[in-house]
Amino acid sequence: MDGAWLSRMESILAEIVPFGERRRRKRRKFVLLVAKVSAATFCATIAVGAGWDQLTSTWQWATTAGPVNASEVSAVRDNSKPAHLNLRTRLPERRVVSAFTACNGSKRVTCVVDGDTFWFEGEKVRIADIDTPEIGEAKCPSERALGEKAKSRLQVLLSAGPFEMQALPGRDTDKYGRLLRVLVRNGQSIGDRLVAEGLARTWSGRREPWCGI
Repeated sequence: MDGAWLSRMESILAEIVPFGERRRRKRRKFVLLVAKVSAATFCATIAVGAGWDQLTSTWQWATTAGPVNASEVSAVRDNSKPAHLNLRTRLPERRVVSAFTACNGSKRVTCVVDGDTFWFEGEKVRIADIDTPEIGEAKCPSERALGEKAKSRLQVLLSAGPFEMQALPGRDTDKYGRLLRVLVRNGQSIGDRLVAEGLARTWSGRREPWCGI
């Protein structure tokens, strides 16, 4: 082997070694990047899973709880957070813009049953913050008459423009399967409007008689 050939081989080897080292460095960077992405994905999955478990447990509590009480209604009105529930689990508000009729017959879509119960798009809703006189199960003629007035007035109020249906914290339905909602228009409870007009009572946690008053 002559000297020129040996010099050429040494030059080639000198170029190959740094190239291999660069490839190894790039490979290490790629492995670290994959590891970081995998760790971030794992943490996000755990967080989402924890949130889903929280929502699931809240739903189970809501569907098995007993009758609504006055403190739950106050929590919605005051926008406060009950000790047992995180605000992130509250159900979203629903904006309603519709014309309501009086419910007649068995087919009910968007109509008013009485002063505190109505149907909206096929779902039955109980106004959670008030109690009004009964119509079908009235205990006396005066209760039935006042119940009819409350029904007519609610129909007018619901049809008067947009309002929001606000869910109770952690409570979606009552024991009869009706949606429990507080109705709010321009920051005021529609239920409070009926109370002010003498057609309803603020819900105290139990029904009270309407006869003999």
